Amino acid sequence: MSNYSKIKDIILKLNSEELLKEKLYIVGGTVPYLISNTMSNREHSDIDIIVAANDMNVVREYLKNNNLYIKDFDSIMFDYNKNKIDYGIDCIIDGITVNFAPFEIVDNNIIQKNFLSKQSSGINALVTVTLNNVKIEDCTTTIIIDQVKIKTYNLEMVRIMKEKSNKPKDVVDIEVIDEYGYDEKKYNDLKIKTNNMKFKIFPKSKLLRLFMK
Repeated sequence: MSNYSKIKDIILKLNSEELLKEKLYIVGGTVPYLISNTMSNREHSDIDIIVAANDMNVVREYLKNNNLYIKDFDSIMFDYNKNKIDYGIDCIIDGITVNFAPFEIVDNNIIQKNFLSKQSSGINALVTVTLNNVKIEDCTTTIIIDQVKIKTYNLEMVRIMKEKSNKPKDVVDIEVIDEYGYDEKKYNDLKIKTNNMKFKIFPKSKLLRLFMK
């Protein structure tokens, strides 16, 4: 049974908050439905959001102000994150996990950080993804829903990410994108650039670190 209405309400609320306005980019499985104004018939386990690294303190301020901050969900507080680098933060809103992941632009590259948890991914780890020669405006768009401005990944970027993931839910989401339509040239240009995407994973487990060297 779909929980999309709840997901959409959370996204609209976050993007309506004065502190967070124009600072959030919605990415992942909700985007095809937001852009196409289509009701999703599947369950959405979480909401994925990327945020410019220098706006992450504002996100934490908002979470603390609204009693949504949980220290154990903040990557800066992880005991194995010795350098206290920001890899993002999770919170729970109305029973839904919302992930805020920082990105920065360095030499025309997007460097995105996030973390994996044992509960959802089977491993605790800090993750850095580098997209070479990609600007944030190449892979994002802005939409208006119920008079609320929302920034998201564009459909071309979401389609590429869902092809890489290729889970059953991704196949469903790609069908929604294809039915709505997307810019094939933009998609092909982004696909070439994202083929060289670099992943760096730093697991909590010291044993796993030895295998990943």
